[in-house]
Amino acid sequence: MRIVLDTNVLVSAFVFPGGAPETVYRLAVEERLELITSRPLLAEFGRVLSEKFDAPRAATEAVAQIASIATVVDPTQEVAVIADDPEDNRVLEAALESRAEVTVSGDRHLLRLKSWQGVRIVSPADFLAEDARHREQRQIPG
Repeated sequence: MRIVLDTNVLVSAFVFPGGAPETVYRLAVEERLELITSRPLLAEFGRVLSEKFDAPRAATEAVAQIASIATVVDPTQEVAVIADDPEDNRVLEAALESRAEVTVSGDRHLLRLKSWQGVRIVSPADFLAEDARHREQRQIPG
């Protein structure tokens, strides 16, 4: 499964370990799903860690880690779906370019969409619940 993790999910995974965002990120680390990102999303992630959490060295290492396990796309289409927070459009652009199946976000602007261009948009907790249901269904003999 190809998924895009919004910057807020990645920040939560790295800064506040132990919750649903980290669990989703670990699925990517364990190669149980394909993490998709883009250069603009990596830059935003690094900027947030550096500026809001005063962790420039950790930001550099975290960006490098994500880039090493993710498929990094270069979106060719700009979208302007979310006017209230234009930076959220970078997430949609990465999802569109990569043909991702799911975007995982904690952002209310994105979550309000629920789906866009065939890409489901869910919270980390909802993603994990859906993933658990799918795995359970695969284990039940038909």
